[in-house]
Amino acid sequence: MTIEFGQHGPLYPWTREDTRDLPEGFRYEIEDGNLLVMNSPAPEHQYVANRLMRLLDDAAEDAGLDVVTLGPLDVDIPGPHPGYRSPDLVTIPYKLTEGGYDLLTGHDILLAIEITGKDAVTRDMITKRQVYAGIGIPYYWVVRLDQSEPRLIAFELVAGEYQERHNVLAGGPVTITEPFRVTVDPATLLRRRT
Repeated sequence: MTIEFGQHGPLYPWTREDTRDLPEGFRYEIEDGNLLVMNSPAPEHQYVANRLMRLLDDAAEDAGLDVVTLGPLDVDIPGPHPGYRSPDLVTIPYKLTEGGYDLLTGHDILLAIEITGKDAVTRDMITKRQVYAGIGIPYYWVVRLDQSEPRLIAFELVAGEYQERHNVLAGGPVTITEPFRVTVDPATLLRRRT
């Protein structure tokens, strides 16, 4: 199938509004006026996302926090050519699920998570890490599925840059205390409970 994207370029950069009528079945983001097109996530990716949503929602509830983990949701990226990104998961105040906003801002988000495969390691570990730090998201996790065993890397925003706080390998549960207490073993993100 051929998708006709129209005449866009430096004089007419892409906007979020331009993506509303594009074909379904893809995920779209805009970076510096350029359209990024990604395939829909693979079943393994979605399974890990669902496991993380449940894990984080249960942990937030145990901590007495009125937050929820959802995704993907669009996040405003301001700049000369405003764009947006769609993290795989975000933890946000529950009140934001009631609508009334067009795009989330970095300050709306407590935690952003990307689940990465072999085709997205550079984008998630470098590019999105810089973008999310630049808009002030305080915590960023990357779940790496590009290796023989899954791994979770947890970052915290310190003086405008993400500092690695945890690098969790499969097989050993680790308790992460920020942004709230949650115990995670990356191996269990891919396995059903027995």
